[in-house]
Amino acid sequence: MSAGLELTSIPSHQRTASTLDVALLFAGANVVSSTLITGATLGAATTLDRALAALLLGLVVGTLPLAVLARTGPRYGLPSMLLLRVPFGRLGAATVSALLVVTNFAWIGLNNQVAAGAFAALVDGDGSGVASSDRPGPEGALGGLAPILADPTVGSVVVGAAAIAVALFGPAAMARFDRVAVPLMVLLGVALTVALVRGLGDGAPLVQQSPGPARPLGVLAGLDLVIGYQVSWSLMFADYTRYQRSEAAASRAVFFGLTLTSGWLMTLGLIAARTVGSNDPAQLVLASGLPAAALLVLALATVTTNFVNLYLSALAIRTQAAAAPHRATIVVVGLVGTALSAADQRLLDRYAAFMGLLATLLLPIVAIALVHFFWLRRGDRDAGSATSSTTAVSFLPAWIAWAAGAATYQAIARLAPAVGATGATLVVAALVYLGASPLAGAGRGPVREA
Repeated sequence: MSAGLELTSIPSHQRTASTLDVALLFAGANVVSSTLITGATLGAATTLDRALAALLLGLVVGTLPLAVLARTGPRYGLPSMLLLRVPFGRLGAATVSALLVVTNFAWIGLNNQVAAGAFAALVDGDGSGVASSDRPGPEGALGGLAPILADPTVGSVVVGAAAIAVALFGPAAMARFDRVAVPLMVLLGVALTVALVRGLGDGAPLVQQSPGPARPLGVLAGLDLVIGYQVSWSLMFADYTRYQRSEAAASRAVFFGLTLTSGWLMTLGLIAARTVGSNDPAQLVLASGLPAAALLVLALATVTTNFVNLYLSALAIRTQAAAAPHRATIVVVGLVGTALSAADQRLLDRYAAFMGLLATLLLPIVAIALVHFFWLRRGDRDAGSATSSTTAVSFLPAWIAWAAGAATYQAIARLAPAVGATGATLVVAALVYLGASPLAGAGRGPVREA
């Protein structure tokens, strides 16, 4: 992989990314605390059998469309935001790009806060009131830095700066970092798994951390939560896979990179919510009796996720402002996200609402892209082959379908949440777009390089 912010179709000789490389990039982004938190939130809101059913079904339903869309990377060699110009037009693609950038600011801030919490737990994780610099082990090795890093603002800034530093060198550098960081986080996950299994073997009950709602979430409502998290990756469907040659390999990399890591860590989070009594990742590590070094690994995992957030935001900005300098764009995005984490310390409290917002806005885009590239243009393999009208009316079907899908999700979520909003949203957006496209010729719009 190259520096990573190219807006033209990636030439054949640069498509050297292996299935493992791309799978690790997605896995590295997904092996993080927010995946644990999603499972814990689900586990606290419903019964164990319903939670597991929603988890298993949600992983497939939420990831399969992304795996299919990943094929557009090798097919066209263009980034996702440029591909979305075809159904949505420049204004629509700019709106989607702005959505990606703004939501990634929130993800960067959220991940920075989780890492800051890990640093704080490292300083005084046992509740003894003794600073980590006075105790043996990795936390003591921090010496005088321990109380400094325990400050939420400082911890957020340190993690934000680390992610920016590595992301400046592009996807190749991120992949090399992930080859170290992802295995370490996998080891932490294994350790947490062993600790929880041992706890259950010693008689620890599967009890919810709180009484929960009087009426537990149904499977379909729980499905919305899991899918909301999975589709949060949907706007990067071609950005990494365009460095691959094979469409099938691209689908495999995305599907297994996301499904395996989400299934594992969400299950851990689900069980943790019933055994530890908290969905805070740092508290989970402490309650599991793991060494303090595990907290450092937890902080490291947030860096790997923010690589992706930084890279995708910078790429989205450059698809709308091609003259924007590569490295300066990454730095600015990282600084804004880090500033958000330092200014608002309650991002974690808004997590559930954030998932609902993401599903509302992103599920219709997924449906529209699937219909456009795999039905209306299913025979097209050339990034510049199709030509037709690019007037504003050509893009109305996508806008109408987006609005219809978003309205459907919100209506069901507010009026009948028990039935689940995901399926209806996908179907409505797809049918509206498919039905309206022939009227405006939207299915024949060009895929153009910047």
